[in-house]
Amino acid sequence: MAAPVKAEDVAVHYAGSAAQQHNNFDPSGKYKLKCEGAFVAVECAISESDGLKSQGSVMVTMSGNVDIDTKMEGGLGSSLLRCCCAGGSMFFSHYSIKPGQGPRGDVLLAPPVPGEIMLLHLDGMQGWVVQPGGYLACDHSVNMGVKMLDLAQGCCGGEGFFVMEASGRGRLLICSYGAITRYDLAPGEKRKIDNGYCVAWTSGTQWNIAKAAKGLWNSVISGEGLVANFTGPGTVFVQTRSMQNLANALVPYLPSGGGGGGGDDSSN
Repeated sequence: MAAPVKAEDVAVHYAGSAAQQHNNFDPSGKYKLKCEGAFVAVECAISESDGLKSQGSVMVTMSGNVDIDTKMEGGLGSSLLRCCCAGGSMFFSHYSIKPGQGPRGDVLLAPPVPGEIMLLHLDGMQGWVVQPGGYLACDHSVNMGVKMLDLAQGCCGGEGFFVMEASGRGRLLICSYGAITRYDLAPGEKRKIDNGYCVAWTSGTQWNIAKAAKGLWNSVISGEGLVANFTGPGTVFVQTRSMQNLANALVPYLPSGGGGGGGDDSSN
């Protein structure tokens, strides 16, 4: 009789990348996570020489000596693409200290839906691709551009033809609906991710659209259909909830159109 397989032996010999813990600590102290969990927020320190920019409508509160200036990022064309096609704002909110009103201020930012916030460090060489709704804020030194996907990725990826791409040197804050899980893929390692669950991945990481299961019929009846198939090397951040799945789950509970709500007919 064969000896039973131990769980620890399976873990040791698993060649893939299991979910990784991400380090959210900012050594500079500029960004500090508050109320960690589903309703997380981030406190951002503003100095006379170091501000930040964010997506629109994410500011919760700020000190009285902080000023907001709205600016188009990357010119009119890039701003229109980001607003209309990449799920971002046409104008970014830029935060800075009002002249002569102290060396330091603070801003509290929060994502629009329950989820997590992750802090990424850009070194000037490695950029990040961010799905619509995944960008929260970044340093002024980080450039937020727009990247166009190919035909298959745009049609079947579930997020449209345009995504945001962060480049330059500085810190980037991404957010999710649900918790965020990190996967570090080794060269040649593959990972399939369902549409709507990708948050961000390293620029240059190869991915294409593939069937969720081996056969087309299995992919259809499993409910998964087409997925994003990533190939390492690279890092991918995945969220544990999907806004589309939430919307589908709520449909049976929404009032149907038509009826007059059961009101009395007053006409005689």
